[in-house]
Amino acid sequence: MKAFFLALFCFVPSFIFAQIEITFPTNRSVFQRNKDNGASVPIAGTFTVPIQQVDVKLTAIQGGNSLDWTPISYNPAFGYFSGNLYVAGGWYKLEVRGIENGQIVAYSTLDRFGVGEVFLISGQSNAQGYFGFGNPSAQDDRVNCVSNFYSPSNSDVPFAEVSHLDANSRIAPFGNGSWCYGKLGDLLVQKLGVPILFMNAGFEAMAIEEWKKSAAGERGYNFYANNFAEAGFPYTNIRRSLHNYITMFGIRAILWHQGESDRDLSTPVQNYVNNLQEIIGRSRNESGKSISWVVARVSRSKNGTSQSIIDAQNQVIQNTGNVFAGPNTDGITNRPDGVHFFGSSLIQLAEAWNSSLDQNFFNNSNPYPPQSTLNYSLDCDISSSGAPLKVRMPDGFKEYQWTDERGNEFSKTSLAQIGGGTYRGKAVDYVGNVYYTPKVRFTGKLIPDKPTITAEGPTNFCQGGGVKLVTNESDRFYWTTAEQTKSIFATQAGSYHVRKFNFIGCSNVSENINITVNPSPDVSIKAEGETTFCSDKTLIISSSNLSDNQWSTGENSPKIVVNKSGEYSVKVRNQFGCEKTSEKIKVTVNPQPEKPTISADGPTFFCADKTVKLISNISKGISWNNGNKNQSIVVDKTGEFFVINENEFGCKNTSNSIPVKVNPLPAKPNITPNGATIFCEGENLRLTATENKSYDWSNGSKTRELTTQKSGVFSVKVIDENGCISPTSEELSVTAKPNPQGVSILQSGTYTLEAFTTPLKDQIFEWYLDDKILSSKNILIKARQSGKYTAKGSIIYTLPDGKTLLCFSKASEPYFYKIDPTNKGMSIFPNPVVDNTMNIETLDDHENATVQIYSIKGFLVKEYKIDKFDTRKTFDLTDVSSGNKYFVRLRANNYDVIKWIYIE
Repeated sequence: MKAFFLALFCFVPSFIFAQIEITFPTNRSVFQRNKDNGASVPIAGTFTVPIQQVDVKLTAIQGGNSLDWTPISYNPAFGYFSGNLYVAGGWYKLEVRGIENGQIVAYSTLDRFGVGEVFLISGQSNAQGYFGFGNPSAQDDRVNCVSNFYSPSNSDVPFAEVSHLDANSRIAPFGNGSWCYGKLGDLLVQKLGVPILFMNAGFEAMAIEEWKKSAAGERGYNFYANNFAEAGFPYTNIRRSLHNYITMFGIRAILWHQGESDRDLSTPVQNYVNNLQEIIGRSRNESGKSISWVVARVSRSKNGTSQSIIDAQNQVIQNTGNVFAGPNTDGITNRPDGVHFFGSSLIQLAEAWNSSLDQNFFNNSNPYPPQSTLNYSLDCDISSSGAPLKVRMPDGFKEYQWTDERGNEFSKTSLAQIGGGTYRGKAVDYVGNVYYTPKVRFTGKLIPDKPTITAEGPTNFCQGGGVKLVTNESDRFYWTTAEQTKSIFATQAGSYHVRKFNFIGCSNVSENINITVNPSPDVSIKAEGETTFCSDKTLIISSSNLSDNQWSTGENSPKIVVNKSGEYSVKVRNQFGCEKTSEKIKVTVNPQPEKPTISADGPTFFCADKTVKLISNISKGISWNNGNKNQSIVVDKTGEFFVINENEFGCKNTSNSIPVKVNPLPAKPNITPNGATIFCEGENLRLTATENKSYDWSNGSKTRELTTQKSGVFSVKVIDENGCISPTSEELSVTAKPNPQGVSILQSGTYTLEAFTTPLKDQIFEWYLDDKILSSKNILIKARQSGKYTAKGSIIYTLPDGKTLLCFSKASEPYFYKIDPTNKGMSIFPNPVVDNTMNIETLDDHENATVQIYSIKGFLVKEYKIDKFDTRKTFDLTDVSSGNKYFVRLRANNYDVIKWIYIE
């Protein structure tokens, strides 16, 4: 069979090279091999001609095992093929061909792809690299990089493109130049014999703390340049690489070279350990893979080296699972600026990395294989001429995107409706990993031309005949009968069509040809109801034939409507001239009784406390629709009422209908007060009735709300939109309590004001100074300020529920009080003292005060201790000699005043 295909291939015309395209893998792609030196490589593509089978062929260029033509897809649908091929480690040329009916109808090639080792580089500038530092280019053709570098501000990572790693290559997502990796790739290829693919997520000048913070979404800070990176950077470069590239190519490990900034910042050992372990853990959690890490021992800056940083890196290597020791690069010293490798030191750096990536590493690290491409399904929409194809990615992903061949997004769902062109679908799972469909390419006529059918004879014939139907199609079609021949012979009645398919599975269908097979004449008739009925009814008599009917009434329809007594039959003639008359059906039609009429003795729309009488013009043999058989009925419920007259044949005639609407009475309303129903005289109480159309209060008010200041008993009725009046509400009693009267103010001391009422009610007062209320509620207050004083008296009522109501009088006439500053804040009266009683008032409330009485010669006669001078204080001077003059001294904190008195 292989020899047969080889012979065919030698005669393949040149046009078949355009009929199939390899869309995955892309040129120079490298897929991570497993520990058995192999990988399951997804292979996919599109085709534009009918294909029954797709074969692939591998030619080993360097390393690997060649594979002769092998089927990878049978009967591919939707214009694309896909499959997986297990490929040994090596560098290959890929060929595909399409087979249809044993012939090669399509052919394409991919120059380069491989199965080998895939690495993601990360760290700071000595990992990211620079241009112009003597970067060696890779000499071996098998050393490659993801080359479509993109900006951090670009949130949409482009589909990976792979190129040979040259000196000035930009290694996606963020690497600059080949740095040491061109040479490292050459060394690894020579050692392993398989191709290499690099990605670079390095970022200059970022300390380990900035990597950790940016992993949580913060902006990494470059303390050398005193500036910030974009939010989420530098770590986002690792995340995007893991999500966008690793699902496609797989990965062996992340190569980490970072620590110079931490030497200059003197980062503590445990801080470095914790931060790097958190970054490693996050990379594994966010990708869903326990990715291997290789950590270089790095600390050298132009300020020297740091053993603390080296110790921290060693702790991470020793104490973190699946982390391996990278090179110790501090000893590589050809660094013109003291930090960055240059020229020969880049060769030394590559050799150091190569030494670390030894057999122990490859035996014990965890390689992760590439994932299969994302399949898609296709439906055809013949009604949409511009975009007749519906492509859909599988369910179960978090995000979707469809882009055109220029990378422009045009759909964010799993479904895209497209026309001719090149497209690619992308889906993101709930971890964040990105999966791509193979490139979708449709060209040419997407919907087949509509096929035609020709009938070679009449399509209307008698039972036992037939007709030949012929289509214009020659391949990829089938008839309604599932036959696939150029013509068929139709003997059964029905609709016949041909459906034509193209290479992508879209179809178009011909117009139907309807075949009619006429039976021999046969006829019967059927009464669709009783043949004896009243004259207000009719009877339908139907023929068993839908056409060519000739009734005894002269009608020609399939059915006739009968309303007279008599005998009925039908005669049928077919297109062949055959006739037959049915049996007869006898029909009897009985007369109807007189049609009654009814009337109402009043309105038929009324409230529920009213009724209406309905009266029939016929008194006997009637029945109302509520079952009553009297000539009149009294109605008190909503409904439609009529009367029926029936004769001896059981025939009935129905009167006119009278609709009656009985509107319900509104519900008994409630009265809602906006406050207590016992209140002080002069206050307002608002009473609110249950909402309705209108209102009738017991005091004659017609509004919903009623405001009163007086005692009384209130009730209300409500009237709805139909004029129906509710029952009267419950009565609500309102009481306005009288306020006290006649409050006045008297100055009863130098600093004391006293309130008087006529008559005196209660001992609670409200005092105001210049119209501002004071805190005191007593009958006496100390006047501490000059101004206008007013007071209100009160009376307390005990309410039925045990609560109290406090009512205040009107404010008193104002009392204008003025403090005499010559008193020095102290007043003694009466002076002279009579009846041995001395009163002292102070303007301020002096605490811990001492009152001393001295003779005119200065001898202490009497002393009093006063806790607080908050009110008038009275002193008994009975034991002090009368008829003499004395000095009274009042001392307190920051206060000391002396005044004289005379005791009569």
